[in-house]
Amino acid sequence: MRAPVTCTLLVVVAAVVAGCGASSPRPAGPSPRPSPTPSASPPPTSVTVIAPDGVNFRTAPSTTAPVIQVISQGVTLPIVSETSAGGGWWEVRGNTATGWVTSNPEDTSTASFQTYQSGGSSNWSVLYPAGWQFAQLPTGAIDFNGPGGESISVTTAASTAQLPPAAPSGTATSGVSAVVVYGVTTSLVTFAAANGYLGAVAFQASPGLAFLIVAKGGAATTGADFQLFLGTFKFPLPAAGATP
Repeated sequence: MRAPVTCTLLVVVAAVVAGCGASSPRPAGPSPRPSPTPSASPPPTSVTVIAPDGVNFRTAPSTTAPVIQVISQGVTLPIVSETSAGGGWWEVRGNTATGWVTSNPEDTSTASFQTYQSGGSSNWSVLYPAGWQFAQLPTGAIDFNGPGGESISVTTAASTAQLPPAAPSGTATSGVSAVVVYGVTTSLVTFAAANGYLGAVAFQASPGLAFLIVAKGGAATTGADFQLFLGTFKFPLPAAGATP
């Protein structure tokens, strides 16, 4: 009577073995989540003229196309389209016509700006980034302050000899490069600041008017805002005119 028992055990073992063979293996860990697809930045919708003497508003994206008018510094226009041909152009919508302005970053920008106008005998102006604040210091200098701790100050005098020092006494120079400020070629001096960026420009703009422009910032400051600030600076001296 032992044989039937043996057969039953064999059937059970075979069923268990068959069942194990048919089961799916468990994953070793949780399934990896798919990486999110980075969203593309929305295209710019407007462009601001930053060239001190404005830019030409043309009928076509070419320096040989007829000029409709000159768009002044600080004017913001809605973008219709763009092309990289001919050095790069924005098609923009003016008050009465649609035309083209250069997309050269020295002349136009898709960033947002505010305009400062000094008035008085010096009568200088500049574009500075939206979100910055300005104040007049007890020394008479105008101080522009960014939300990240960066600052740019402008001091005027009758001559460069009457301007205050650009950096504290004993501060070492770390670099000197040429820069053009509204048609005046001068030197941009950077200093070996212990904990950030320190750069300065001093020049005689015209008889009886000199400027000292000093930028300060933390370790992450690259000087890009300072370069843009200098590129939009304007004072009473005829320059080259609208571009291009």
